[in-house]
Amino acid sequence: MADRYYRVDYEDLSQQVYRMLKHMILVGELKIGEKLRQDELAERLGVSRTPLLSAFSKLEKEMLVETVPRRGAFVKRYEITELVDIYEIRVRLEPFGAAEAARNGSDGQIAELMQRCKEFGELAASEDPKIKELDYEFHMFIMEMSGNRLLYNIISSYSIIPIANFYGFFKAPTVSAEEHEELCRAIYNRNITAARRGMFQHVDNSLKHLKEYIAGRQESAPHQTG
Repeated sequence: MADRYYRVDYEDLSQQVYRMLKHMILVGELKIGEKLRQDELAERLGVSRTPLLSAFSKLEKEMLVETVPRRGAFVKRYEITELVDIYEIRVRLEPFGAAEAARNGSDGQIAELMQRCKEFGELAASEDPKIKELDYEFHMFIMEMSGNRLLYNIISSYSIIPIANFYGFFKAPTVSAEEHEELCRAIYNRNITAARRGMFQHVDNSLKHLKEYIAGRQESAPHQTG
C-alpha cells in the first residue's frame, strides 16, 4: 500500500490531528499494537509534537491508544473476547440512536442516508475492504442524525475498535447490506419502533456471529492433557 501524507491546517490543529490519527487507525494505516512514533508522525502530518501529544491524549481517553511507561504510545490491542463486551454496549446504545434518527433526522439527512445505503449495497457484493470504512460511516451518520453528540462520540470509538482489531467480516457484507436497507426504510418512514428494532437486529446479528467465531476457535484449539 502506497504511503499517504496528510496535511492539516493550523486552525484547531490538535483536533484535526486527532481526527487524522483516528482515521488512520480506522483504515489500518496505523495497526493495532503499532508504536506511535512522534517524530515520524509529526513529519508525516506536517505538525509539531504539541498537537500530536494532545491527540494521543484524546485517543487514549477513547480507548484507541494506550501509553506504556518508558515505552511510549501504541495503538491499543484488544483480545477478541473484549470485542464481545464492546458489541454488548453497542447493541444497547445504537438502537436508541436509530430511533432518534427516525425522530429527528432532517429530510436532507434521510435522503443522504438512502444514498449511503445504496452505495454500501453496490460495494457489498465485491467484499472490497473499503466496505468496513463505509459501514463505519453509515453507522456514524445515523448517530449524527440522532442529534445526540455524546452518543455519537461513544459509538465512534466503539465502532472503530472491532474494525481495527478484526480483519475479516463478522458476517457477509451482503447480509449487512440487506439489514441496512431494512433499517433505512424504517428511518425513511420515520417509524421509530421499526428503526430501533432494525438497528438492534443488525448489531445483535454481528454479536452472534462474533460469538460463533470465538466458539469455533475454542473447539478447534488443541486440547491440553495433564
